[in-house]
Amino acid sequence: MVASTPVLMIVFIFTFIPLIFAEIARNKSVPTMEDFFLQSRKMPTIMVFFTVYATWMSAFAFLGAGGYFYEMGPVYMTAIAWDVLFGLLFMLIGKRIWYYGKKNSYVTPTDFFHDIFGYKPLNIIVTLVMIVFTIPYLQIQLSGGAYIIEVASNGMIPWRVSGLIFYLIIIIYLWAGGLRAVAMTDIFYGICLFISMLFIGFFLIGKAGGIEYVFRTITEMDVKNVTLPGPKGDAGALLWISMFITVPIGAIMGPQMWIRLYAAEKKKTFDLIPLLICITAIQCVGTLFAGSAGILLIPDVYQADAILPIMLQKYGGAVMCAILFCGIASAALSTANSQIHAVAAIYTIDIHKRYINKTISERKLVSIGKWAVLIISAFAYLLLLNNPGMIIYTGTIGMSGTAQIFVPTVGALLWNRSNGKAAACGVASGILILILSATLTDFSISYCAVIALIMNSIIFLAGSLAIKTDMKTREKIVRYKDQYERDI
Repeated sequence: MVASTPVLMIVFIFTFIPLIFAEIARNKSVPTMEDFFLQSRKMPTIMVFFTVYATWMSAFAFLGAGGYFYEMGPVYMTAIAWDVLFGLLFMLIGKRIWYYGKKNSYVTPTDFFHDIFGYKPLNIIVTLVMIVFTIPYLQIQLSGGAYIIEVASNGMIPWRVSGLIFYLIIIIYLWAGGLRAVAMTDIFYGICLFISMLFIGFFLIGKAGGIEYVFRTITEMDVKNVTLPGPKGDAGALLWISMFITVPIGAIMGPQMWIRLYAAEKKKTFDLIPLLICITAIQCVGTLFAGSAGILLIPDVYQADAILPIMLQKYGGAVMCAILFCGIASAALSTANSQIHAVAAIYTIDIHKRYINKTISERKLVSIGKWAVLIISAFAYLLLLNNPGMIIYTGTIGMSGTAQIFVPTVGALLWNRSNGKAAACGVASGILILILSATLTDFSISYCAVIALIMNSIIFLAGSLAIKTDMKTREKIVRYKDQYERDI
């Protein structure tokens, strides 16, 4: 593939389209905290779907998925199952979080725990977990997107430059329109990535000889290419189950998803989106086809994450590749913008307003949020200069951490005996066990996450039963549940 004027034009058009949405969003924005961070809680269903879908489908689900099918066999087909679980969690847990947020004016995840438990150590733990485990996930988004643009331009736009351009564009449209600008841009990104993911799969498997030929041939080469536990023998049913648990729970607990839950305007959104998420799961066929075709088209590639761009560069024309590479980059950028926005909200509300300046005016708070976007983006770019490891590995670490927040969330929503001290001990223990098991053992990260979740749950349950009931917390849990059941 040779870089040319049409290729560069495609890249630059793709890169700067978000600026159009930034101007539209700016004209509709008002200088309030709720508008900047939550689109005034009036995000329509179609916009919620696209921003949830585009945020959910990251570089993890595009570049990482193709590499997983190529290197580890069919275990990644659990993605279809975890799409279903993510949709169910969005409906069952998400609707309750939306209702509580609307009634009590929550902006961040910590607001939820602060209101119900009122336990400062838990607030600090939740805030730290949301920031610390979102940053590595953010890092792989922009590194993946920047690398793709470098390949698309045949090196004329180095990944460091494209990464900087992406950050600058994200800063501009976030500064101009907040969540509204992100959601509008995600409609464009979501359409691009869905079409690209399916098209790439069918295109590459066609180049490899067709669906029947590819799967017959890779089966004859090694039946483990199409059966668990995969070619390496380490991707079996337990990995399937642990990824099924870790990924959707970690994703729905990510701060960017909490913000989307709060921003939705109508409760019917939570009944429709799970169906749409399940329908769009058909895109997994694209990565399955592409990764399987790679076994024949480019055997023995060292970096599995790179197989999609390598194959497209080898078998596609310059213009077509540029368009498809932009589709791949959409998956990364649509998640990165949401994560930058979410971390900025956490700093602004949970740190600056809560601990630095409790009497700050709303207008100044919005200004702080915008500056937080700039500073967080600059920090993320510095991290980008140090390329991370395998996308799936790094992404799973991020979601394994945020998944630990699921235990006290369910407790706060559904169990009257839930206790803030027990919740803090449970999450802290879960994070500690996750870190120790990931660094001291050879277990897959998703195994470590499930072990941590189990211990987190045990400590939370035992602690809530052993510690004297906090009557104020109990009263809130019961009252909020009764209100939800009455109104919904």
